[in-house]
Amino acid sequence: MVSKKWKLNREEWKKIGINVLVFTAPALAVFFGQLAAGVEWKIAGAVALLALWGLLADLFKKLSEGK
Repeated sequence: MVSKKWKLNREEWKKIGINVLVFTAPALAVFFGQLAAGVEWKIAGAVALLALWGLLADLFKKLSEGK
C-alpha cells in the first residue's frame, strides 16, 4: 500500500528502520571505532556525516514517492 505524498505508513517506517540497521549502523560503528583508535573527531565525523546523509536521503525519497 502506497501512502499519501509526504506521509509514511507503518510499512514504510519498517523499511526505513531496516535500512538504518543495514546501512547506517555499520557506518556509525566505523565512526566510533575511529574515535576509539584516536582519530580526530573532525576527520571521523566525515563517516558519521555520510551515514546521516544516507539516512536523510532514504527518508526524503520515501516521503516524496507517495501518491
